[in-house]
Amino acid sequence: MTVEFLSEPSIRAIYKIDPSVPNDGFESVFSKVSIENIIFYIVAFGIHILERIFYTEKEKLTQYVESLRPHTEAWYVNKLKSFQLGYALNKEGGYDIIDVEAQIIKYCSLRRANGILEFRIANDAGGVPQIINENDISSINNYAIRVFDAGTHFRIFSSNPDIYRCNLLINYDPLVLDSKGKRIDGTNDTPVIDAINSYFRSFPFDSEFSNMALAHAIEKVEGVRIVQLTGSWATPPSLGEQVVISTYISRSGYMAFNEVPSAIEYVIK
Repeated sequence: MTVEFLSEPSIRAIYKIDPSVPNDGFESVFSKVSIENIIFYIVAFGIHILERIFYTEKEKLTQYVESLRPHTEAWYVNKLKSFQLGYALNKEGGYDIIDVEAQIIKYCSLRRANGILEFRIANDAGGVPQIINENDISSINNYAIRVFDAGTHFRIFSSNPDIYRCNLLINYDPLVLDSKGKRIDGTNDTPVIDAINSYFRSFPFDSEFSNMALAHAIEKVEGVRIVQLTGSWATPPSLGEQVVISTYISRSGYMAFNEVPSAIEYVIK
């Protein structure tokens, strides 16, 4: 905008800019606190905000339209999350009354395995996924039979979180933390443990766990210099413990940290 502005002969005449002198840019003519510079900043900032709004709304609209397209994976997930516990379906396969409180499926993901649609679902408890009991799963299955396409093979399950444990070697700043990982100022005795738990609480449902991402989350703790994972393991519900080499996809769709068997060593180098 500023280049076009200064390229206008009338503007160069008004501001008495010698056309024979090379144009060194808008900043060479107007200071940062000039009214012209402020006006251009306001206009540019407004255009930027408008573009961000359009982009965000476009993304939302695309996701919404995708969820409405019949027979797509997003459509199946949307249908399942629309389930309302204790409500009867009408003739069109929907609900006469929409009760958000009765929609107990707050988290849902879909994977295809050998021609079967596998749905991992969970309720919500304070922003953390929570298992849905077997009685409610039975109701959800009956609902799915009625609203899904005829002949669809599916499996719906909800389970406790995959349990994660690790061994850590942490190089720390002795001006901030002590040899047990406690803050020296006494404000927090478990900053590293809190960071790990926070990482798993903010973990998107059915996303991929990464050893590197966890290490980076811990390194954000004040006083932590370098984090080395010397061991990483995950235990899916009803299955044995697995070594996490680099990444891991949870069986239940979410994970929880088990502090007791984990070993954290603090060192100064």
